[in-house]
Amino acid sequence: MLTVLMGAAVAVRRVVPVPALFLTLLASALADPLDVVEPAMAAILLTAYTVGAVSERGTAVAVAAGGSVLLVAVHFLVQGTTWPDAQSGPPPFIAATLAGGAVGQAAVTRRQLVAALEERARRAELALEEEARRRVVEERMHIAREVHDLVAHHISVVNVQAGVAAHLLRHRPDAAEEALAHVRAAGRTVLNELGAVLDVLRGSGDARAPLEPLPGLADLDPLLESFARTGLKVDRTVSGLAVPLPPAVDLCAYRTIQESLTNARKYGRGHVRMTMAYTAGELAIDVRNQRAGTAGAADPGTGHGLIGMRERVASVGGVLSAGPARGGEFAVVARLPLTGSQLTERNQDDPRVAR
Repeated sequence: MLTVLMGAAVAVRRVVPVPALFLTLLASALADPLDVVEPAMAAILLTAYTVGAVSERGTAVAVAAGGSVLLVAVHFLVQGTTWPDAQSGPPPFIAATLAGGAVGQAAVTRRQLVAALEERARRAELALEEEARRRVVEERMHIAREVHDLVAHHISVVNVQAGVAAHLLRHRPDAAEEALAHVRAAGRTVLNELGAVLDVLRGSGDARAPLEPLPGLADLDPLLESFARTGLKVDRTVSGLAVPLPPAVDLCAYRTIQESLTNARKYGRGHVRMTMAYTAGELAIDVRNQRAGTAGAADPGTGHGLIGMRERVASVGGVLSAGPARGGEFAVVARLPLTGSQLTERNQDDPRVAR
């Protein structure tokens, strides 16, 4: 009957672990006189393990300590102080209680450690995926910004020259022909540049494909001439000693001027004052134009060009401000580091950081 009672306690230990342990400890008081020590030890180990496996550490310690005290008290009460018929007394059962609880707690700790490691691995994988998505978004923004800079100016030239050709076609066909030649040249240029960008995106790896080098301030004169053909007058002033710029800064300066002049042609009155000042530590670019009043306000554009300029300038460690100025002007002011000292060593010679 005692063995059946302890077996029943073991059977319900997962449902009521603490009562099952106490029932087993109470029954173990008769284990020595009835010579059922082995079943009692097994029942105590199993129930104590379950208590340790499903309880917090403090609860498991308290239950083990309370159970040990209860076990000693019941042995003294049932068998007296001498335990005349006892083979070993309470110590083996106390040791079994403590050992079972300790093994249960170790199992809990191991499960928690495994769960923590799995969670850390899951978070690391999510972080890698998030970083990959972030890099994809950044690269898409770089590509969109580059395509915007490539296309906006030339499409603006095409639009202006097409309007001129339509106006002069009947009365001055020779001038209209010249305007259409400008349209064709601008269209061919933008197609070539877009083709170069698409070749890079496709990753064709064709070494024979001719790719033009990235533009810089050395290509400023052809850029100004292309704007002059659209009727935009640019007064350029350069002060200070011009020095070679890091490729990223050089590209950023060119793109900033290109975008500023494109906006001036679209929303201005046809006249721009551009100042480039070289100092000991930076290149200051100041582009100002008279705004076209209500006509400019009616067609403000998307604002992506200004956002792209700010991101470009920030990517090379510079500062850009753009907005209305005194006298009805719109001013774009960029300050770029001359030596690339504010760039990291990894990207200061990489023009892609300015895209």
